Amino acid sequence: MRTQAALLLVLVAVASACGGAHGAASDPNQPPPPKTTVAVESRKLVDVNLYALTGTRRMRLGTVPGMSTRNFVLPPDMVGNTDRIRFGIEIIGTLGHKSLGSERGFESEQEMSVRPGDELSLTIY
Repeated sequence: MRTQAALLLVLVAVASACGGAHGAASDPNQPPPPKTTVAVESRKLVDVNLYALTGTRRMRLGTVPGMSTRNFVLPPDMVGNTDRIRFGIEIIGTLGHKSLGSERGFESEQEMSVRPGDELSLTIY
């Protein structure tokens, strides 16, 4: 029993050491990665949620109210791993019209070329 407890303690210590190195701050001599942004202009009357899509990953960036423009910063790990990114649009408002219903619906996707530091622009119609 004492051997198993010691082995468990060693495994916990090794896991903690590995986890700490992964989450450590980056090299202070290295410049931070450039921010990649997307300006989203919505010409819809209803609000939409904006998602960044890469491979099987879907990350919600935020809400764009109807007839407005919002700016979002893309997560560096989503930009650095690929040269293309897709944006998904989810309608979240219906203006109370009975024929439109009230459930959210994933409406469309838009794919764009992207590199770290780019300033993208997306218009929703």
